[in-house]
Amino acid sequence: MKNKTKRTNTVAIMITLGVVVCSWFHVAGKEIDGTLEISPECTVTIRVGRFEVKEEYVLDAGGIEALRELILTSSFIRDPSFLVTFPTGTEHYTILIAWNNYHDFLHVHCIGNYYISIPDQFGGKHLKVRNPDWGASLKKIISLSKPSQ
Repeated sequence: MKNKTKRTNTVAIMITLGVVVCSWFHVAGKEIDGTLEISPECTVTIRVGRFEVKEEYVLDAGGIEALRELILTSSFIRDPSFLVTFPTGTEHYTILIAWNNYHDFLHVHCIGNYYISIPDQFGGKHLKVRNPDWGASLKKIISLSKPSQ
């Protein structure tokens, strides 16, 4: 009887540990600080390019709402490594969200449809994008916006 209780407790502990580890690695879009506060009152700029900015776009109210929905409905996986690999020629995007109070900003660096990184969250580590439509949706949002002057 004692062995059965020990085994049951061990299995329960292992399941609990598995759930805790999985929930730590999984990041929902709403867990990114600031995403729930994104609104048309914000100023959102998307810069396309890796080291040099090729193009810069300012989103209108519709684009801001679409970006907010994209982030909130997406999920991500924490990547514990310091380096990530991706195919050569992958587009890089930097999304800058300012709340017009001159001190709160959200910076999201995107590597195509593969990774995002938020410098002041998640220890600066990359998050693997689990939304297969992330890149296409981001390109659609950009295509509906106007280039900045």
